[in-house]
Amino acid sequence: MNTEKMIDCLETERLVLFPYTRENLHLFNTDLGRFEEEFGVVYQGEELDYLLKGFLEKLEQEIAADEANYLFFTEFLIALRETGHIIGSIDYKYVPRDGVTEVGYGMNPAYTGHGYMTEALKAFLAFGREMGIRRVLADTRPDNIKSQNVLRRSGFHFFKEDGNLWWAVDLRGEQQQGTGKGGL
Repeated sequence: MNTEKMIDCLETERLVLFPYTRENLHLFNTDLGRFEEEFGVVYQGEELDYLLKGFLEKLEQEIAADEANYLFFTEFLIALRETGHIIGSIDYKYVPRDGVTEVGYGMNPAYTGHGYMTEALKAFLAFGREMGIRRVLADTRPDNIKSQNVLRRSGFHFFKEDGNLWWAVDLRGEQQQGTGKGGL
């Protein structure tokens, strides 16, 4: 894996999270093979169906329109340090409003059950705190128990239901440490 080329990457014990920039996302969208070669990775993330491809093309335009804030809404690819396999992605869904934003993530189902997403989310929350984010929201479908468990292990607490289940974590206090104390 060529981490020297991965601008603004985050590293954990087993993972490297690196954001799409305008340039590398354009390369990903136009020549995935060259993208993989340049970064020393193999894409095995979420299925590149027409919905995801459309989202990534739109994201390329959004990054170009707001490069100063792109880290708050770009996708960060999640790669296994040992193999260079890209297994998923994580992002903040929008630039924080009053210190609050929302997180989203997805992973190739073949890689679930190993704690990778929890590891990625904890690193991503620490990064968010450094960027001045105070509170992070997330939503899950009621039947998505795996995602709910990832959120709980990462310090999130359930706070409402509106068809989806809504979760929050305060990045300013002890809840980020996963103590489970206090409410939001």
